[in-house]
Amino acid sequence: MKNEGKDVLLARARTAGVNTQVVGDEWLRVMDRASSGRPHNGFILEASPLPRPPITQLGIASRDAESFLVQLDRQSREDAIVNGTREKYSYKSAGWRYPFLLYVDGVLDEGNLGAIARSAYFLGVDAIATPTRQIAPWSHIALKASAGAAEDIPIFTVAQPSTFLQHSALHGWRTYASDAIPGVEPPPMIASASSAIKSPERSTNIIFTIARSTKRIADHYPVASHPTILMIGGEGSGLRGSLLNQAHYKVGIPAGRDGRLIGLDSLNVSVAASMLCYEFMKKPPPKERKPGELLF
Repeated sequence: MKNEGKDVLLARARTAGVNTQVVGDEWLRVMDRASSGRPHNGFILEASPLPRPPITQLGIASRDAESFLVQLDRQSREDAIVNGTREKYSYKSAGWRYPFLLYVDGVLDEGNLGAIARSAYFLGVDAIATPTRQIAPWSHIALKASAGAAEDIPIFTVAQPSTFLQHSALHGWRTYASDAIPGVEPPPMIASASSAIKSPERSTNIIFTIARSTKRIADHYPVASHPTILMIGGEGSGLRGSLLNQAHYKVGIPAGRDGRLIGLDSLNVSVAASMLCYEFMKKPPPKERKPGELLF
């Protein structure tokens, strides 16, 4: 790192009250081990773990108050110092939407986990939740891949995922499972205001269905309708059956070509998460007014 960059970084650290220690080249091997061999540019920061409050359920969400509640799980005094004890979180409804939480399960690659957090933050997701097991750690690798997003977006941990989803549903939250869509029935044909017959299909190819049905739901805008949980599964096997059973809806991304010839039938999990989050955050278009409602 150039000297001017080094001086700026040290000045900012001291302004923030961070204790600094300048060392010589003999510390390079120690720094390499501390960073797991990844680039560190001669700087290592020792910090407390990322705050990840443990919760048992999501509570009531208010679009008008732009807030949602959580029920905290038990934690030690030391953990509470890091995680905090807040049970009410704010979000921006923009006057039309409910809160949107991304539940990530079974993602074992730290880079993918961080990339998911980065996309979720950029696209406006309000919080992320992960299980206490079967998930990559929020390590320095994940944090770097998140490009700062993991430090700003609320991240919760869940010890009993199925119970978490069940109890959250009692407060109005609806769960969507990202899953392969086998054969999907097309949406019904309807007449428009001009009496022309057309399908209500939007430009996107992303498909929504009821959880235990292959019938496609047309013109579906989740966060405009209810507090929403989107579940994303792991890189290999996807979501566990116990979680799929808790879903109210399924959502899938159909392929643009048949990739079975080379054994490619899915997207990278972070790419799929990005596409789905973008779709979920779409605002419904204004409703088309019927001829009898028009004012002259």
